Amino acid sequence: MDEDKKLKLMKFWLFGTFVILVAAISVYLGMFAGLSLFGEWRYWLVVVIAAVLSIGSFFLYQGMLNKKK
Repeated sequence: MDEDKKLKLMKFWLFGTFVILVAAISVYLGMFAGLSLFGEWRYWLVVVIAAVLSIGSFFLYQGMLNKKK
């Protein structure tokens, strides 16, 4: 499999994982806090951390692929 196809597949899986993670966090915490959850800064901090980890994982994987060349 070529590198471009691997990067597209990794991007697809990381985005899907991010969406599932945010949905799970929202549903679980939303059961206790209700709609006021979206006004909490800690909720958005967790979402931003998940996004940064997903993007960081993508660039780490991209760097590993480029190193193998």
